[in-house]
Amino acid sequence: MSGFGRIKRAAGHFLLAVAGLSGLVACLAGFEFWIFLRTPGDGGREVREVEIPSGTGTAGIAKILEDRGVISDARMFRLLCLYSRYRGGGALQAGDYAFPPFSPPEQVLDQIVHGRVITCRITFPEGSTVRDVARLLEQQRLAREEDILKLAGDGDFSRSIGLDAPQLEGYLYPDTYLFKKKQGGPAILKAMVQQFRNHLPAGWEARARELGLTLHQAVILASIVEKEAVVDSERPVIAAVFFNRLRGNMPLQSDPTAVYDLPGFSGPVTPAHLKRQSPYNTYQNRGLPVGPICNPGSKSLRAALNPEKVRYLYFVSNNDGTHYFSETLADHNQAVSRINGKRKAQQAQEAAPESPARPEP
Repeated sequence: MSGFGRIKRAAGHFLLAVAGLSGLVACLAGFEFWIFLRTPGDGGREVREVEIPSGTGTAGIAKILEDRGVISDARMFRLLCLYSRYRGGGALQAGDYAFPPFSPPEQVLDQIVHGRVITCRITFPEGSTVRDVARLLEQQRLAREEDILKLAGDGDFSRSIGLDAPQLEGYLYPDTYLFKKKQGGPAILKAMVQQFRNHLPAGWEARARELGLTLHQAVILASIVEKEAVVDSERPVIAAVFFNRLRGNMPLQSDPTAVYDLPGFSGPVTPAHLKRQSPYNTYQNRGLPVGPICNPGSKSLRAALNPEKVRYLYFVSNNDGTHYFSETLADHNQAVSRINGKRKAQQAQEAAPESPARPEP
């Protein structure tokens, strides 16, 4: 065999060896990747909360996950990300994540790609004020109370989210929300205002005009109804009482308006409160107050736009959540005397000492 033939055969053997070695390496790498896909991190049995800052690249995310024990190998996770992108997967999203124990890498990647971040469930009851909303948001570490109050009172911010109102009181719809941990105050308030829009009664604009009201005035009235009513069936009746008093140029004389702008007020409302000077106090000022006194729910909004057709001008609490309604002041005064008498008799009965047990004969 010529020298050239020997060289050619040796070269062929070498290429076969290289090819075999390359195949072996590929198999080993493939096996290593296969093992990685089925191996959770070393986070143990605890849920791992991890923050992925905005702007962090794939390599940085992989290192964070490896350092926190969510995945076992940052290098392999980067390969998984490349493969996912090749298959049409989405980009990795920043945020705060909670990874369950023993999560395989593909599940971790899917959670980050779809942005399934930590959310906080929070409920704002009907009648909550802006101060209540701000306090609850700070308690849940979603926003600073001071920042929320500042934004809620900023007319420019209200206009920037499409609301024609000087402040957000009345428009932060009371509901249960799921907020992202780093969503931020502006986004939270915008979501609550959008929920208010979603729950406006159909045809509210035309109906408000029929009643001679603007939307803002209807919200103010609804906020008073929300604070006065307990029983849902009475909301349209209470709304009617205030409409009738407005038409008769009578002061609304609603107790909750007299104390709305007293920070930290927890009741009861006293005669001194009713005499204090405030643009919200409807004992001292005729007409609607200068703004809503709480955030009303949909039932009070509907009641304000659809008041009952009654002639009542007065109502007084029966001390059981219901009210007694009257058309005349004389009837109202009699009702007040009767209810106060029952209340005093009940209080006296509750305060009386129990009779000693009679001895057995």
